Amino acid sequence: MTVRLYRSTDASAPTLTGQVGSLVALLDAVLVNGYGSQTAAGWTKAYSGTNTASYRMDTSGNTGFYLDVNDNAPASATDARMRGYEAMTAVSTGTGPFPTAAQSSFGIACRKSATANSTARPWYIVADGSCLYVFVDTGDITGCAFAFAFGDFFSYKSGDPYRCAIIGRYLENSGASNYDMVPWINGGLTPLTATSNGHYVARNWTGVGGSIAFSKFTSLLAGQGTSLVTGSLTSYVPYPNSPDSALELAPLWLGHTSCVRGYMKGLWCPLHAQPLSHGDLFTGSGNMAGKSFIALNFRNDSASQGNGQIVVEYSDTWS
Repeated sequence: MTVRLYRSTDASAPTLTGQVGSLVALLDAVLVNGYGSQTAAGWTKAYSGTNTASYRMDTSGNTGFYLDVNDNAPASATDARMRGYEAMTAVSTGTGPFPTAAQSSFGIACRKSATANSTARPWYIVADGSCLYVFVDTGDITGCAFAFAFGDFFSYKSGDPYRCAIIGRYLENSGASNYDMVPWINGGLTPLTATSNGHYVARNWTGVGGSIAFSKFTSLLAGQGTSLVTGSLTSYVPYPNSPDSALELAPLWLGHTSCVRGYMKGLWCPLHAQPLSHGDLFTGSGNMAGKSFIALNFRNDSASQGNGQIVVEYSDTWS
């Protein structure tokens, strides 16, 4: 599977707005159809309705799970509702939902825009046939993205058939950044037992039961605290790192039920306080040679942390 970077500045790129159906049209183009010179990520559109769609990832070597999207203004046209399913028979109909209705009545929110109108919003998507990361400059906070993630991760359990996660906002129709969960990490001494809002994996590694909540964590050099934003003021390493004048990155691991389940594909945590500008592209060196990255900024409403940043690997080098 090929990892690709898609951006709103691409030739013939779809426009994302705060209107109904806008996100479905974007996902159709990125995941299924392609646009301009950009090839699609390799998903299929299994089911569809009025401004709704169910996308299935490439089934070869992956979980083959589904992403269900309601972009028909279920609460507001500014936000779409998302939920994962292990199997589906129609839009919003299937088995093995994550999160379950008991865990969240609406699923996960993906914010498209601060306004329910035709204002175009810049967006960045990194995807392959098994994983999707969506980042949108919604207009709620200048120079910062809101984000959504769905797909398989790298599991430490061999042949893990339930290694699929969904991460997003746990409150709809809000411009507050503290509900945006993709850049959040769990710090302190309990990253394997605590869980984070808006984080769900299809099942435990044992395969028993259904959807469970989880948390993400990284190097302690990223900072200390119960809830942090990657690349924020809590990060300890000055940029650049003195011995090698380098940008230092750490993986984002998944933890739940006192285990390290695995790590996120292509997501990296800077160990510095927002070292790069929003949307910067760069290439790696040393043991990161051959890899390409994009840096994206986030805002944390907690004044003690300030702005943060996440780094996404967009070259076909996920491992």
